[in-house]
Amino acid sequence: MRFLLIQLYQTGDVVLTTHIPRELKKYHPDAEIDFLTFKANSSVVENNPHIDRILTTERKGGIKETARIIAEVRKNRYDAVLDFHNNPRTAYISFLSGAKYKVCYGNSPRKFFYNTPCKMYDGCPGVIKLSLTAPFIKDFDPANLNAKPEVFPSAGASARADEILKSFGIKGSDFLVTLSPTHKRDTRRWKFEHFMDTAEYLVKQYGAKVLLTYGPGEKEYITDRTDTLTENIFLMPQTSLSEFIAVLGKAKLHIGNDSAPHHIATAQNVPTFIVIGSTSPHWVFPSPQHTYANAGLDCQPCLKSTCRISPDIPCMSQFGFKDIKEKLDDFIRKQISRS
Repeated sequence: MRFLLIQLYQTGDVVLTTHIPRELKKYHPDAEIDFLTFKANSSVVENNPHIDRILTTERKGGIKETARIIAEVRKNRYDAVLDFHNNPRTAYISFLSGAKYKVCYGNSPRKFFYNTPCKMYDGCPGVIKLSLTAPFIKDFDPANLNAKPEVFPSAGASARADEILKSFGIKGSDFLVTLSPTHKRDTRRWKFEHFMDTAEYLVKQYGAKVLLTYGPGEKEYITDRTDTLTENIFLMPQTSLSEFIAVLGKAKLHIGNDSAPHHIATAQNVPTFIVIGSTSPHWVFPSPQHTYANAGLDCQPCLKSTCRISPDIPCMSQFGFKDIKEKLDDFIRKQISRS
């Protein structure tokens, strides 16, 4: 059987789809499984041993590019197309794919483009995405499947990550913490000063080496807010996505917002501590290795991009390092005891 999985963007959402090939091949070991994503996100699925081929398209390719990828998909004669993205572009690709099974979530507003709508199961994003595998797994039950994402850095990216860490004097035995203070949405971004208070505490209390990370176009968010970094707090240089993934995979702990770095770290078995604002805690993978802190306000989670209470966004601004310190210390102690 030939499967095509579609998740074009965001980077975090692509990461959160990476377990699907693994779980499908448990039940269809001889299946061919291809993955369609934007070229910018191809590094997320490269080297995945459960994916046979990666198809890529361009975000701004227009009608001509959409026609090209539809023609490529039709040429490949897939038996099933599983559309995890479900936007207008992917609906057209699925509809015109020629596949026997065109699979989407049953609550999709575009489900008339598909012929195999699926019940959306409750749970973390990985469980929700597993919903689309139900038609192909006998006696389907999410509880019997593994919803954890996985990424596989290349040897070249891993070597480059080692070079980056070495340039800062960071050794493999150091308590390396990657700290990601950026996010495109204000309601999901903990205040920068709270992150820096956390970084300085980790250096002082645990002898940590803290590496500040950022995504494309986000470096200025950090450099505009600090002129100098104290000892053992470093700013990661500009990297490719594959190198970024490899760097995060070498950390002993990741702290950040609910964003792509969080999911990349989770996919590499790096313990994660996430500060949550407007989003739901269900984005944190259910495991003792991963946890979160939030202000616990009555309005959380509001799932909004704009705070209706105050432009200052109380759940992100008034919830500071002192409010997470006890939980963070307890989490670190537990992770150290497990290692």
